[in-house]
Amino acid sequence: MAIRLIYATPATDANLLYWGHFFTTDAFLAFEVEGQRYAVANELEFAAMREQSAFDGVLLPKDLVPEGEPKLINLIAAISERYPDETLLLPKNFPAALLLKIQKAELPYAIVEDEFLPERTAKTAEECDQIREACRVTSLAFERAKMMLSQAEVTNGDLWLDGEYLTSERVRHEIENVCFQNGALAQETIVACGRSAACPHFRGSGRIRANEFIVVDIFPCLRGSGYYGDMTRTFLKGQPTETQKAVYDAVQMVHDRTLEALKVGVNAASIHEKNIALFENLGYETTDNMGFFHATGHGVGLEVHEAPGIGKQHIELKEGMVVTVEPGLYYPDIGGVRIEDVAVIYESSAELLSNFPYDWIL
Repeated sequence: MAIRLIYATPATDANLLYWGHFFTTDAFLAFEVEGQRYAVANELEFAAMREQSAFDGVLLPKDLVPEGEPKLINLIAAISERYPDETLLLPKNFPAALLLKIQKAELPYAIVEDEFLPERTAKTAEECDQIREACRVTSLAFERAKMMLSQAEVTNGDLWLDGEYLTSERVRHEIENVCFQNGALAQETIVACGRSAACPHFRGSGRIRANEFIVVDIFPCLRGSGYYGDMTRTFLKGQPTETQKAVYDAVQMVHDRTLEALKVGVNAASIHEKNIALFENLGYETTDNMGFFHATGHGVGLEVHEAPGIGKQHIELKEGMVVTVEPGLYYPDIGGVRIEDVAVIYESSAELLSNFPYDWIL
């Protein structure tokens, strides 16, 4: 047995949010020992945390340090003294300054190099419902984006809507507004056109042009629970070339085959390796920054990118894991195509938690 210890704010630390299901922007100490999770709250938040959080117990600093100044290191030392034979297990993002104090106090500790809370990788039915809701909001935002692109008119190769250029910034603003109105916060939304779409995480900027790929990637976080959705669709306003059609069809095929391959017991790396081979067999070369050069997918939950990954790591897929499927092809002279959905893994198949049409020519 050991003591898992976190000092952070749940607003930025998904592990702490997972433990307590309690939002605050103030950092606090929390620990788990013998299967029980405890928080050490300040006086301002003690009552609310005791009533609203999922912690098994909520303590005040004076409960651990009855006399003297309850500095953080004194609180940690008091926890360690309560369980003298236990090691403090700390996450990789544990504050360095506090770690130095633990070292100076000669408290037994170890840094967890792997996932600090590996149980997070298998989602409960309630968690899947939250992710499904986040994906529902994502679909509403896609409806707005697709409507704007569909209604836009083409003038000299540029898209115009309501007498103004249609830009990445305008579409992104509408997407994020829809998400906010439906209880979610969308940040760093991607609306990238043309050569910009060949850079997978480039947000996009400026005018959107006809006859070019438009990659739209939306990943909002529910404000109430902290769970994410994550979807990508690629559009084109106008008439695609045969080359563009072939690229899109290749990505769609790999996307569909990946969904069919997801089930309990499958090695994630084998899926990714097969996808690389599929693209290569279709003639799509991959280098460091062209072709299919990122992972097939990643976990989704209280973080938009979390374990497990579907890439080079050999990970056995298990019941309840929620992952994205997002193959893509990227070439500067063609642009980029990415299609992304979220699915939960079951014994013999996977169920989509995201839902939006794949029609792409507008």
